Amino acid sequence: MATSTLSAERSAIGIGPTPAPVSLSPVSTRRRAVREAAIIFAVWTLIALASASYTSVSRLYANQNAEWTRYLVLNLIDHAIMAGFTIGLLGLVRRWPLGAGQWRFVPLYLAVISGLVFAKYLIYLPIRQFFYPALPLSHSMLEIFFYEYFEMMAVLGVVHAIEYGRSLRETRLRASQLESHLSNARLEVLRSELQPHFLFNALHAISTLMHRDVEAADEMVTHLGDLLRLSLQTRSVQEVPLREELSVLEPYLNIVRIRFGDRLTISVDVDPGLLEVRVPLFILQPLVENAIHHGIARRAGAGRIVIRARGDADSVQITVSDDGAGIASDGVPEGVGLSNSRLRLEQLYGARGGLVLKGHPGSGAEAVVTIPRAGREPERVR
Repeated sequence: MATSTLSAERSAIGIGPTPAPVSLSPVSTRRRAVREAAIIFAVWTLIALASASYTSVSRLYANQNAEWTRYLVLNLIDHAIMAGFTIGLLGLVRRWPLGAGQWRFVPLYLAVISGLVFAKYLIYLPIRQFFYPALPLSHSMLEIFFYEYFEMMAVLGVVHAIEYGRSLRETRLRASQLESHLSNARLEVLRSELQPHFLFNALHAISTLMHRDVEAADEMVTHLGDLLRLSLQTRSVQEVPLREELSVLEPYLNIVRIRFGDRLTISVDVDPGLLEVRVPLFILQPLVENAIHHGIARRAGAGRIVIRARGDADSVQITVSDDGAGIASDGVPEGVGLSNSRLRLEQLYGARGGLVLKGHPGSGAEAVVTIPRAGREPERVR
């Protein structure tokens, strides 16, 4: 059921299914491989330097010749081979990671580690013999095998831990991105539901006006076209500066002025310091429409709508008030406009934003929108 609901939501806003994570391009993959190989070789080189230094210093304390060059060369050779094997283990871990349900790969790893130990000394001993032909082995081959085997197992454990951490971070990031996509999809659905609702009301007003004043109806169609064009241009936009929101609202106000003529006065009183504060796009239009439908249109004579914006240190309050019929004792049923506006504010700002409808019977009403200055809720990475 949840899947079908999400599919319906995405179809409503004209987008396809949630895309799978985008694979890295061949160039990016090569760059990442080169970067990882460079880091691995750098780490093993530092280990080689530390090991050679420790051995030489230990010999000096024992009143022996430090033989720094010999130990440095042997350690660099040894650890360069280990760096190459580490890169191979990294690829193995990514291909067949150990974990829940994956323990069947343990024999594979044990066999690979054994093979790498043998391969290491098939490579290392001839090179060692070439540089230092008279240098004997300090331990038996059996001792060397067990030492190298456990060293290789330790390297495998470190590689697994690092790769697991990287995979966990990527999973959390992907989950955060999917949550963000879902949140934006829900916001787009809420916006898209407002457009048919408003369009129906506007076309109904135009059809009524056509029988009384064709020129006024034609002008109303022009403003309606401007409003729909702005809606299409800002399809994926959720927040804009208050200045732009007032500009977007203007075509709708022109439609309303033509429809009601001298019966309606609309004034805008906004603190200039708030014009750059970001607010939800198309948040004012359904509030003005609600004031007209439930207030102005239900009373005789002229009416007035006032749009105000005031702010404090933490938030901005935008008020749309009217002197119409007021709110009945049983309240005003929330239609698409008010309910979607409330849900959008909740989706964008959580408990920091909201919409409150105030009023009394026969004395007008006002809708107060609270918007935090800090903007949208931060994305949560679990």
